[in-house]
Amino acid sequence: MTMKQITLTTSTFALLIAGPVMAQENVQVITDWSYDSLYADGWSVEDMFDTTQIIGASGEDIGDVENVIFSNDGKVLGIIAQVGGFWDIGDTHVHVPWDEVDIGETIQQAQVPVTEENVDNYDVFGDYGDSEQVITQADTATTGVVDDDLVAGPGIFKATDLIGRYAYLSDGVRYGYVSDIIVENGVISAIVADTAAYGRQGYYAYPYSYRGTTPMANNSRYDVPYSGTEIDTIENFDYEQLQSRGME
Repeated sequence: MTMKQITLTTSTFALLIAGPVMAQENVQVITDWSYDSLYADGWSVEDMFDTTQIIGASGEDIGDVENVIFSNDGKVLGIIAQVGGFWDIGDTHVHVPWDEVDIGETIQQAQVPVTEENVDNYDVFGDYGDSEQVITQADTATTGVVDDDLVAGPGIFKATDLIGRYAYLSDGVRYGYVSDIIVENGVISAIVADTAAYGRQGYYAYPYSYRGTTPMANNSRYDVPYSGTEIDTIENFDYEQLQSRGME
């Protein structure tokens, strides 16, 4: 698999989310950190964006994944898919709850309960007109038509709210950019970072940790809960070993 090149304003940063860290106060000891479970059971959000085909209820290819919705504690709540390019309705963005998304052994395909006949009935968000459409955590339990620039409400965030964000170490040093999110068993397990600006080549994965009270979607940075001394012990993350990756 060819390593993804992500264009950012400065250098690329990949930050993998390992071993579900669900509470703000529970920060995994970095010396106990291993990529083994990520390689065996994790999948990459960026791989999903690049390779996953959305399959409709009848088995046909109807679109692709535009975004993934998470709760701040890392739980996958749903996906935003662009569907219907060959239907009379044209391209339509829909939110599908995660428990209605059927993914096989790899992430090359994801089946959703959306058809040409029923997609118009999924508009649970109402008519926003020119106003900003905000999805709440309660909305994530329902399939519905959404805006492509949908804003995440309190307690939740879109993958694209986190990917591309500056990452800082616990001592305040700017470390790079978040370039990917790794999901394991329905929860963010790691963030991936490209730390070239920090002087480390390649990608590195660290346990995900949501700390603080500011909504994730409103933050301008991601705080890695480790110091430079701690993160320097981490080895490169090898995408080639990610077993559930989409094959390009």
